Amino acid sequence: PTSHTVSPIPLSIGEIQTPQLLEYKNYYQNLQQTLRDLPNEVCDQSTALVTLHKRLGLPKEFTTALLSRCLTCRSSNLPTTLPSTQNIKLYKKNYSNQQRDNYGLNIFGKNLLTFQTVKYLLDKYPRLPTPVLNVAVNAYISDEVLASIVKSWGVESETQSVMERFLRNEPADVTLGKLRYFNNLKRISDGVECISKLNFSETAAYSLVIRSVIATLWTIDEKLATRFIDDHILVGRKLDIARLFEFEQPTRELARLCERENLKRPVSRLMAESGRLSKSPVFIVGVFSGEEKLGEGFGASLKEAKAKAASDALMKWYCYQPTKDPNQKTVI
Repeated sequence: PTSHTVSPIPLSIGEIQTPQLLEYKNYYQNLQQTLRDLPNEVCDQSTALVTLHKRLGLPKEFTTALLSRCLTCRSSNLPTTLPSTQNIKLYKKNYSNQQRDNYGLNIFGKNLLTFQTVKYLLDKYPRLPTPVLNVAVNAYISDEVLASIVKSWGVESETQSVMERFLRNEPADVTLGKLRYFNNLKRISDGVECISKLNFSETAAYSLVIRSVIATLWTIDEKLATRFIDDHILVGRKLDIARLFEFEQPTRELARLCERENLKRPVSRLMAESGRLSKSPVFIVGVFSGEEKLGEGFGASLKEAKAKAASDALMKWYCYQPTKDPNQKTVI
């Protein structure tokens, strides 16, 4: 961790008393109070919040103040007084006191999102092995994916320091509609730059937003949260499950699978061939369990065709998708 103090302008006015410093102190304290309380009357004046609220189709119970809280990361808390080099440790310890942030919402939302994603994938592919399932879940709800979704909503991060906003006389409702996270509210121009374990990437901060929105929706109506996850994350996004598989020894893995499922031992049979004695031979091999054909593959050699047939059988087993009858009952 490092710290730099380059500006002689502290928030807690000591020996220096000037009208400009007092004005800046009042602006800072008012901004701090607004971010801590998130009054509805101020949040309703934020154009960015109101626009985002309508764009997402959120219910009335999901107030703009709650939406602003979803955009506030714990690490963005404005301290009562800017820390010096001597009290930097105390500053880190009390970094997030009295802050309405998305920390708790993010934890709850992450669990909800993981549960719904796993349920969605297992309903669609009930035979997925655990390692492939974990990779598929990550492909749907990784920080990078969630961040791209939030950015597509038009959410911008707060890149202006408090001093810059003060000099422009910017009202507090402007920053309420932006993503606020570590080190974008406290810059060298404020008198200190603090880097600690709370410093995380912009991508991680964006991912917190969507998880917090899901958690807040769940407290209002579980169906709204589920529909929101389907509309924005799951349904409409295509994931090629087959590309997540890689079989090192397909014939051996198929034999173990048949043994585990009480099926007859798989047997490979040559079904067709062409140009055995030529430069470009082609062999077509099928793998059978009793009289049932499990898979088929072709290759330039019998060994290659046999391996591809076993891989095809494994893919058909693990990527199996159950059909549903008109009464929505799963047919295995």
